Amino acid sequence: MGAEHARIQSGRRFAWALVLLLAVEFLGMGLFAKGFFPYKKSAGGFAMPADQPKDIGSNRTQPEAQYDRLVLMVIDALRNDFVFGNESQMAYTQQLLRTGKARGFTARAQAPTVTMPRLKALMTGTVPGFLDAVLNIAEGDTSSSLQHQDSLLWQLRENGGKRINMFGDDTWLRLFPGLFANADGTSSFFVADTVEVDNNVTRHVQSEIKQGEWDVTVLHYLGLDHIGHLAGPHSALMGPKQREMDGVVKDIHEIVMAQDRDRMAASGNARPTLMVVLGDHAMNELGNHGGNSQLETSTAFVFIGDNVNAQPLGDNKNALVRLLTDEVAQSNLAPTLALLLGVPIPKESLGVPLPQLLESVPLSQRMHMLQTAATQIYAVVRANEPTALQVSLTEIRAHPHTYMAADCHDQLLIGAQLQCLYMAALAQHSLAANDDAERAYYTFMNAASKHLSQALDGYGLEYMGVGIALLAVATLGLLWLCQHNGAPIVHTKARQLAVSIPAVVMWASQLLAEQSTSLVEEEHQLWYFWVQTLLALRAATSTGTSGMLRSLAQMAVFRLVRAWNQTGQKWAGEPDIRGMLNAPSAAPLLWTLVIAVALLVNFACWALHRHFRRPPGWSRVFRGLLAAACACALAYHMQRAHTQPGTGPARGVFVLTALLVVIGCVVGSGAKTPASAVALDALMGFMPLLLLLTRPHNHALFAFFAAIFALFFSNSSQPSSISSSTGHPLRPSRALVLQALAHASFFALGNSNSLASVDLSNAYAGVSQYNEVMVGILVFISTWAGPVWWAMAGAALLVLNAGPSRSQLLLRVRALVAGAHLWQALVLLSLSCVATAMRSHLFVWSVFSPRYLYQIAWFAGFYLVCGTAIGFIWLAATMRFSVHSSFVPAMHV
Repeated sequence: MGAEHARIQSGRRFAWALVLLLAVEFLGMGLFAKGFFPYKKSAGGFAMPADQPKDIGSNRTQPEAQYDRLVLMVIDALRNDFVFGNESQMAYTQQLLRTGKARGFTARAQAPTVTMPRLKALMTGTVPGFLDAVLNIAEGDTSSSLQHQDSLLWQLRENGGKRINMFGDDTWLRLFPGLFANADGTSSFFVADTVEVDNNVTRHVQSEIKQGEWDVTVLHYLGLDHIGHLAGPHSALMGPKQREMDGVVKDIHEIVMAQDRDRMAASGNARPTLMVVLGDHAMNELGNHGGNSQLETSTAFVFIGDNVNAQPLGDNKNALVRLLTDEVAQSNLAPTLALLLGVPIPKESLGVPLPQLLESVPLSQRMHMLQTAATQIYAVVRANEPTALQVSLTEIRAHPHTYMAADCHDQLLIGAQLQCLYMAALAQHSLAANDDAERAYYTFMNAASKHLSQALDGYGLEYMGVGIALLAVATLGLLWLCQHNGAPIVHTKARQLAVSIPAVVMWASQLLAEQSTSLVEEEHQLWYFWVQTLLALRAATSTGTSGMLRSLAQMAVFRLVRAWNQTGQKWAGEPDIRGMLNAPSAAPLLWTLVIAVALLVNFACWALHRHFRRPPGWSRVFRGLLAAACACALAYHMQRAHTQPGTGPARGVFVLTALLVVIGCVVGSGAKTPASAVALDALMGFMPLLLLLTRPHNHALFAFFAAIFALFFSNSSQPSSISSSTGHPLRPSRALVLQALAHASFFALGNSNSLASVDLSNAYAGVSQYNEVMVGILVFISTWAGPVWWAMAGAALLVLNAGPSRSQLLLRVRALVAGAHLWQALVLLSLSCVATAMRSHLFVWSVFSPRYLYQIAWFAGFYLVCGTAIGFIWLAATMRFSVHSSFVPAMHV
């Protein structure tokens, strides 16, 4: 009785210590994230006409607006080759480009390539913060609003007196609340809809553009982006969608041309309408976006209007291909449109006016426009660089040659260098409005824009420092917890490491890999290497031929797994099995594999029930529900392959999965039921949900995971521990191999450390409308489907190897949980230190920031919620309703 009481007290102390340390770790992570992902606040204020500079040139002319009206047609995820490529279905738009009635560019977006930060860049000319990528998915968020920040739309309404309408993506309504005279928003996150979401925009073309009152109309189409998420850029739906968008371009262009003729005939002061067709970001070969790959950042600008004065590109088939490399920055749109429409440039814009769009403006007016743009961006330079001083136009007019002769590159400080370039441009302009002055202005503006775009500030270093300190405290605490709760790191008496050499080397290698941008991008290579290395070590240190052959077989199966999906950055587009299966000609093979996996799940369930001698009646009910759930998942994917899927099959999977888990863990357990049988039933019951939320081409990977898992078993009658090895210093434990397999499976399913690999299409299975909580849960399960499977398999393996003593099992669980969280604390601490040191690195937003977001998900979502909280609840239920003596000779490990 005393020993039992002591065990209970020890367990309680462990639980409270673990909760406290995880709370400290969570707090430290949150504080660091608050400092590392600060919300980028505006400096405040709006540019006003009275603040615009007087012409320094001799003509003293005032620039005139070149256009009266503006149509912004945003096609979400419009990749440049969708417009300029030879395979493009946008024939009318291409014809405008070929005949010189439109001018096109490849618009280079910056990471993160998601809608909200890209719209901010387009409308303000600034570089948004990375936090906007997170706020992008929160439809209820209002903190990201541009209500109190200068923008092109604010200028057009307040200083241009324009009536602005918006139809489409409701992100615009969150960014610009109360700004639109007429608006109709659509949800941007219900990606299963590729038809109605665009019809709801197009229906306003006739009623509002043709017949309504407007000066500026914003249309934001989402269907093309949704097709990309659902089926990729080469989907059979992509061509018709491009033709649909091209038809909208044609309709609007014809409407505004007819209206312009009437307006300009009625008034000699009327100006034409400018239409801009553009994308907010692009998409990769999987149809996703969010990262910084060439495909994701290469979107399009097409300017259509009477004064664009583009050179005809001709009818040659490859005539438009040159536009694929004619690149401009997205942030250049705001100052360009502001100058063309006669309103001040947004106060904090870092963009540079596009010279090709100003060619038709008279030279003297164009020079004043460039002076205005240069003065605006120099004000931003002064706000950020203390060495950039106030410039006197009077002094420059008095001594222009002095400033023109200065060698600006001799200046050591960037602020002084930019000031020198700015003054040299003003001096050149004061003498003559000519090409030299124009080049001088662009030299300064390009240099200033490049510097300011890369100048990353606004970090909350105090929050980051406190966060790192708390993470260090949590790490030391977890180290102590491991040392005193069954998982010692060091044998104090023997003065030697208690953990295996492979574990130390593997963990150290990942901590070192966090220091390199290339290794962060290609992290899958690290885990693929370690899975094969650990299995090879197990084969080499096996005491018998059977163990060696089983490890070698696991290596062979895993080699097939790693070839399934190319991921990362460097080799993401290389040929792989996924690409082969998704080819139209391989459809029969794909669906054969999908059906075979569903049948295999049901056969495995039957075999396990037969092995454990489960009650026949109960077994038939369980297997019937499992077969029905697999059939619903299969029906959903087949329906989705040909049309927009309904919610019925997916919701059927949700209900049946819940029933299977409850029946397997509670109803199907009892005094004579081994805990191992309950554990494996839970794994079987969860399979239909994982199949539902995984792309069909990845279903076969779960069969390979099961094969690797099954090869851990032998016919030996002597069970061995999941967390121990045979005593050989190079033999890795099964727990270490399972950890490596869990991380490797994350990448094997096609994921990476880029936001672009998050597959939103799987998050809308069974969802009829956007719900942040439900979609967030489904996104997590879909993205971490592989690790979740291995976590459940590891729990089953733990029970299978625990022996008849519950106390042994609990001690083992405590050791594994403490060790896993120590490992996560080390990774978080290391990554936080690296991110702090690299905060001024060129790739901080494209590499380290998304990696940190993924690490938050690994710690909070996978290890904390799935592995610890849900794991303990599941284990408690399993142990409460079943016997613990679970060993049957054929199932020993």
